[in-house]
Amino acid sequence: MTTLLVVLIVLAAAFGAPLFSIFGAGSLVGFINADINPSAIIIQMTQLVSAPALVAIPLFTFAGYMMAESKMPERLVNVSQTLLGWMPGGLAFVTLFACSFFTAFTGASGVTIIALGGLLYPILVKRGYPEHFSLGMMTCCGSLGLLFPPSLPIILYGMVAGVDVDKLFMAGLVPGILLIVMIAAYSLYIGRGHAMRVPFKLNATLKALKAAGWEIPLPFLVLIGVYGGYTTASEAAAVCAAYVFIVEVFIYKDLSLTKDVPRVMKDSMVLVGGILVIVAVALGFTNYVIDQEVPMKLFALTKKYISSPYMFMTILDLFLLIVGCLIDIFFSYFGYCFNYCSGGDGVSY
Repeated sequence: MTTLLVVLIVLAAAFGAPLFSIFGAGSLVGFINADINPSAIIIQMTQLVSAPALVAIPLFTFAGYMMAESKMPERLVNVSQTLLGWMPGGLAFVTLFACSFFTAFTGASGVTIIALGGLLYPILVKRGYPEHFSLGMMTCCGSLGLLFPPSLPIILYGMVAGVDVDKLFMAGLVPGILLIVMIAAYSLYIGRGHAMRVPFKLNATLKALKAAGWEIPLPFLVLIGVYGGYTTASEAAAVCAAYVFIVEVFIYKDLSLTKDVPRVMKDSMVLVGGILVIVAVALGFTNYVIDQEVPMKLFALTKKYISSPYMFMTILDLFLLIVGCLIDIFFSYFGYCFNYCSGGDGVSY
């Protein structure tokens, strides 16, 4: 019977069943097969409510959606273009930094592509960048912001793995900057042979800076607050959401308080609700995996056949790359298993 249920769950996943139902069904089958009361799943789900970083997720998501729905993308793109457009690959740099910025706040690369793709992609093609390069820039740069605060996947990982979110933010800086530098170097190489440049004009730059004067300080408020130790991730989320709300509704008046704000709240919370439902059932599934010592068995198998830490990291990166092609980053908890194997202090290698 257990084998039949497992086969049915796999088939349901293959035919596109919602991910939370797959996690939930797997947890129920696992606990029942192990003669453990399935109420353990509900107990694990209730732990999500007590997570101190939980409040940061809806606040940052709301702020990100408000930025995407306003004219903030256009103003920030104009600032970046006037500052960097004269360089070889300057517009590609604009795309790189703008997409990274928006994804850091929205937590979803799809939202960034929708908000900025229609604005930047036609400009990239018009300025002479190859079509495939332009499409690649729009799609890959939207994921870079997930390494920088306030990254929602990092907050979720910190909640599940029991790791300090502020330390995770610090850990994402070096790989994030490295990726940006590598893509910027490639953009410079492409831009030298194909792209048109925009002459630097001081008046246009000052005009663009003035137009976005209220929005430019936003990332610095969050970064200084988190990295300076003045605020926690949740407090920074509250400051960010309040600041964006005041600026976009009352100062720039891009969004209507009675018409646009309720719609943005609804759309952003639908995303948050979907994430939290999956995280809740995934906690129960994770508890079953730990109870059956699956991480320890995987870790023992890994140590048996892999002795080099570099080989281990290479295989892990390849595995995560394949997983990332199939499921969203919010729902990948493979890293948590290895964190548990090492006693909760990171991968022991």
